[in-house]
Amino acid sequence: MHRNQEGFSYPLTLTIILAALFLLTIQLDQFISEKRIVNQAETVLKQEYYLLSSFKKTEKMLSENAEPEVSGVYLFKEGSVSYEIAPVATSLIQITFKTKIGSDKEISGYAYYDTDLQKMIKWMEKN
Repeated sequence: MHRNQEGFSYPLTLTIILAALFLLTIQLDQFISEKRIVNQAETVLKQEYYLLSSFKKTEKMLSENAEPEVSGVYLFKEGSVSYEIAPVATSLIQITFKTKIGSDKEISGYAYYDTDLQKMIKWMEKN
């Protein structure tokens, strides 16, 4: 086999290796970005689930008890939801929820419970 004395194979090989490393770097960056987005979406869904579960538990507690607890905490597997109950009108109660999961930002939610209808009439999230 005849060796190439003109030096063509070394620059070509170096170029191919650098191109492959460049493509791998792009793929790794995209993978890390997608993983971060998936983790953030998972956290948001957990927060919404915990908030909704707390709404339902509080609604059940209010419909069963004439004198509910003014404040409390619902504990979940990866976080907690605290609530505070304050009367707004004679038949309307406002419940403030604060959801905390790990070190993520705390989100708040408000719900209004009608004592005449015995159910939540309005609720909203506040980020």
